[in-house]
Amino acid sequence: MIITRYIIREISYTLIALMGLILLIYISHRFMVYLVQASVGNLPAEFIFQLLGLKLLSDLMLILPLGFFLAILLALGRLYKDNEITAMASCGIPVPFLSILSLGGFFAIIIATLSLLLAPWAQSQKEALQTKLTSLAEVGGIAAGRFKEFNHGNGIFYIESMDSDSNLMHNLFVQVNLPDKRVIIVADQGYQVVQGDELLMVLVNGHRYENQLGQLNYVMTDFEQHTIKVPKRLDTPQDENSAAIPTGLLWGQPEAAYQAELQWRLSLPLTAILLAALAVPLSRTTPRQGQYAKIFSGILIYLIYTNLLNIAKKWVDRGDLSPSVGVWWVHLGLVAIILVLFYWPLLKIKIEKLSQHFGKQLERLLNYLKN
Repeated sequence: MIITRYIIREISYTLIALMGLILLIYISHRFMVYLVQASVGNLPAEFIFQLLGLKLLSDLMLILPLGFFLAILLALGRLYKDNEITAMASCGIPVPFLSILSLGGFFAIIIATLSLLLAPWAQSQKEALQTKLTSLAEVGGIAAGRFKEFNHGNGIFYIESMDSDSNLMHNLFVQVNLPDKRVIIVADQGYQVVQGDELLMVLVNGHRYENQLGQLNYVMTDFEQHTIKVPKRLDTPQDENSAAIPTGLLWGQPEAAYQAELQWRLSLPLTAILLAALAVPLSRTTPRQGQYAKIFSGILIYLIYTNLLNIAKKWVDRGDLSPSVGVWWVHLGLVAIILVLFYWPLLKIKIEKLSQHFGKQLERLLNYLKN
């Protein structure tokens, strides 16, 4: 049908523009976060875009439902503002709810692919990369003229200058506090080498000073090349993250944490369909209200809905809520709101009739009491 294609096209154009804006804001924010981490030496700069891509892939399943929901609200709001839907209604043509719901089903398939397959893979890759960067970031991204701690605060690293093209460091100072001795190294030059999962510092043309704790004598050694292995951090978290577990391994697992994660992943595609159904009745406006009249209420409902989903997931994870109830009660609450909004014009008429009826009965009772 021509009108159905027209409305779907309006929603699609709005969705493309809106998603472009949301992604631009998201990528800019995350890029600045990683850039700040790189500037203080907590993240090697060459891994910024890799982490950004993995983070975007894991969060895209949360961004798409919001963008799709707002796109429907904006597109239908404009049609209400321009009286196009009013003209359609006068011709007996309703808003194509089933077509919009079908579009929501298409997006649900995309979101299901992200939440069930791609996002867990991206999360696992991101954790593996962050584990590797934990030791790399100990001295990676160090700025010239600044002291940098490593080895869980037991070592100090300092360089006077660095060649930005070759990453060759000049005039280095390294102090390492070991359980039984202290080692101080100064070198003319140095550079970093990554071998497997290990980060090595290669120092060139320098001196090594070593003394046992509690003693005053030092052992001095001159060297042409000296390699230091940068230890991994001792506080690296080792707990398993359920968000990185493949979906196939979550099926049939009785643990509450696994059930909570599985229900969360299954909820996201359902969210796209429910939000599409919610946007149709919520977008009803008068021409005086304008295109953006229901944006605030729509965002408010979305925030309450998603926050309740997160709360329900945590309750199941902690064992405070049975997995059989899980997060599904939140979806049922949204279904109830959708039904109320759909039938609100009829309910409003019935409420007005009931109020008029009770008003007349009350008036008759008052007249009877006066007489």
